[in-house]
Amino acid sequence: MRTILGCLSVLLVGCTPTTSTTAPPRQVTVVGYGKVSAYPDEAEITVEVSFTKPKLKEAAAEVQAVITQVNGVVKPFVKTEQDLRTSTVSTNKAYNYRNNKEIFTGFQATQSLTVRLADLKRLEPFMEALLQTRISSIRHLSYSHTQADSLHREATLIAMRNSLKAADKLCAGLGQKRGAVLQVEEKVGEEASNGSWGTSQPVEMELYGKVIGGRSFRLTPELIEYAGAVQTVVALE
Repeated sequence: MRTILGCLSVLLVGCTPTTSTTAPPRQVTVVGYGKVSAYPDEAEITVEVSFTKPKLKEAAAEVQAVITQVNGVVKPFVKTEQDLRTSTVSTNKAYNYRNNKEIFTGFQATQSLTVRLADLKRLEPFMEALLQTRISSIRHLSYSHTQADSLHREATLIAMRNSLKAADKLCAGLGQKRGAVLQVEEKVGEEASNGSWGTSQPVEMELYGKVIGGRSFRLTPELIEYAGAVQTVVALE
């Protein structure tokens, strides 16, 4: 028993950590924010066409006829073929519920078409022409900017300059001088942008006859904010 205790004491002494004499670096960490605003210069609109018929073939044919009509209406408003995207036709069985019973009402065919409108001055006549067709709903309408990446970089540069200004103020308050910049890190996601990444909030509208149901939309887009945040670590002299 004594031998075991003696060995244990030696092991404990051997594992005792040595005390470091190196002083921690004198530094401060600050975060700067930047923001740039710009009016959007393009819009994206997605419309949906849906019909329910006793026969699947009839429903699909009706959808195709309306999609062809919509294509003809929107083509004068787009600049390239890439500005117009059409989905494949999806089909389902349609049911209604009556007296807690599921009643088959026919076959449903659905297809969507997405348009990128590069000239917002033509948005109002575009929407007027679109509403003259037999579309079932406007599934998506959002605004964005073609130079969004550049605007976001500009906001990030402003954030970096603001972080250095914040560091200068902090150092002055501490009676110290700001030394070299040790680290710069861009903060991304919700912390940097508060959910704003250069697009407006999309809207969705159902069309009953030619009456718009659900959330309304604005044909005059509002300013879009591009936000950036930078964390900077600087040394103290």
